[in-house]
Amino acid sequence: MVRVESVLPPGERVVYEGHLSMWAMSPWITFGIVLMIWGVLVGCLGDAMFSAAMLFGAGVLLFAFAIALLLTTQLALTRKRVIATFGIVRHRRVAFELGDVRRVHVRQGPVGALFDFGTIVIGRASAPALRIASIDQPFVLRERLARLREVIVAQMKLAA
Repeated sequence: MVRVESVLPPGERVVYEGHLSMWAMSPWITFGIVLMIWGVLVGCLGDAMFSAAMLFGAGVLLFAFAIALLLTTQLALTRKRVIATFGIVRHRRVAFELGDVRRVHVRQGPVGALFDFGTIVIGRASAPALRIASIDQPFVLRERLARLREVIVAQMKLAA
């Protein structure tokens, strides 16, 4: 949330914020923890210290990568814009006006439907679609975005 709020102009605030689902990252986190435990066991029970260090290091990297993805990927809605931030090493921010949004699709598999996460695809008029995978509660985000778009369209009709 800190990175999204830092790029907003004065007077604009976040109405809704979406994050990656912990359930979607759980296989990576679990596999990282299993590799770390396996590395400790190999190191304690055998003479293969290099293999133990490699297993433990691979586990730490997987675990850290999953946690970093959870902390750095955000999708925020304001009354005027959609802002998405991602990236661990190279931070990337995509921002566009709500008036540019043409369609919003949610894709969910069976596991995503069970744990309420999915991929959200936001189609724009003049640019490629924005696709963010593993967003927590994607249908709530789609509903909020649709409501904000309706308000923008009503304001445009009143101004005309």
